[in-house]
Amino acid sequence: MKSERSEFIDLLKVLACVLIVWHHLALYSPMAAKLAEWLPQLEGFFRSYALWAVQVFLVIGGYLTAKSLWAAMPQTSAEMFAKLGARYLRLVIPLLATMSVAVAVTALVRPYFDHSSLSQEPTGLQVIAHIFLLQDILNLEAFSAGVWYVAIDFQLFAIAMIGLWLAHVWQGFSGQGSLIRKALSLWLMLTLCAMFVWNLNPSGDMWGLYFLGSYGLGLCVGAWRQADMKINFASLALGIMVVGALAAAYHPRSRLMVAIGTAVLLCWYESYQSKPIEFLKLKWIQQVSNASYAIFLIHFSVSLLVSALVFNVWPENTAANLAGLCASFALSIWLGQLLHEQVEVPQPTWRRWFQWVGTLCATCTGVILLT
Repeated sequence: MKSERSEFIDLLKVLACVLIVWHHLALYSPMAAKLAEWLPQLEGFFRSYALWAVQVFLVIGGYLTAKSLWAAMPQTSAEMFAKLGARYLRLVIPLLATMSVAVAVTALVRPYFDHSSLSQEPTGLQVIAHIFLLQDILNLEAFSAGVWYVAIDFQLFAIAMIGLWLAHVWQGFSGQGSLIRKALSLWLMLTLCAMFVWNLNPSGDMWGLYFLGSYGLGLCVGAWRQADMKINFASLALGIMVVGALAAAYHPRSRLMVAIGTAVLLCWYESYQSKPIEFLKLKWIQQVSNASYAIFLIHFSVSLLVSALVFNVWPENTAANLAGLCASFALSIWLGQLLHEQVEVPQPTWRRWFQWVGTLCATCTGVILLT
């Protein structure tokens, strides 16, 4: 019997979320300099390697997208656009809320905290770009760290929907065969193109196609069971490792290897029939997993505020700086859960979107007028 939720996916999301938060603390907070003095290897790991956890999120994102699409398969173009709109709202409403906080916190600490992590005073074009997830495409400075991922996530979901729409068209022409297998074939082709072509050009990292190799692995693993393929998940895992080895030989990329490893773990989990994992049924894992997106969005603002306080009061105190790092992490988890409950959980609607757009616009206008 399957679990109503996946404890294994929860654990992966929690681990990836924690690593990303600490990566940004090491990268953007001056408090991390004291961590480097005390634990240089740990600080170096967070700064240089923890970002690889993004690949875990990408693979899981594709996996969960495939699962959700098969659970409620859109049959018409209108249904597909509706799903795309729902995805946009679910991503952007919490983003708008946290961007309002980020702009306000940046303006608050700017007079007392001269640091490179602070964004410049907001402009009208920046606000519009953030609302429609275009800031990186337009080469504009983001209000907070990690905003690029939200835009990429939406683009990747749109690519998955385009693949599904093309599978519907293909099915209409052929009139036979499996729709799911057609969609899987298209996703697999796009994934291979991303691994061997699109991902080799770093200047294209503002587009979802650059990251589709990792996301597509998740799509393929998530759709494999529903496609009723004759090849089992052990063989699928072996195939993924072979493709990964070929991609690494063609152009070595450590982050792609993390994605390959995550996909193989998901294959193992699927071969286990996604059965409940009793020792992972811990309430705190579920809570942090549920709030991982909100934690990801709010942690940069928390880091700015705590960094400004410690920088001005205890700049050379090693204990205070290390305590500040830990406080930033703990506050990010707590505020992320609060944001999840108050902003992310309520039904995303266009009315709520307009309300949060208004909040961001009012916050930016106030900052511009007061500075």
